[in-house]
Amino acid sequence: MAESYQSTSSGSADASRDDSLAGRPNGSDELRARSTMKLSELKDKLADAQDVVKTKYRVVSESTDDFVHDSPWKAVTMALIGGLIIGMLAAR
Repeated sequence: MAESYQSTSSGSADASRDDSLAGRPNGSDELRARSTMKLSELKDKLADAQDVVKTKYRVVSESTDDFVHDSPWKAVTMALIGGLIIGMLAAR
């Protein structure tokens, strides 16, 4: 009895879904066009974000390189202190 109820209720839901799609002859075309548009906007935003990250990475890389060349002993000391702190935290 439960099986017959499920089949009739799902059949009526499918029929109403088909009616709503039948009322709009180009519904899938409009949906596809909007999806394509949003996808292209998302790609553009990701490309812009990638350019920003690349630019910031270059700036940080160049400034770090300049700092190490200008004062190598400070860089070695900072790396040593950082390694000690990380080592002490890992040993806990």
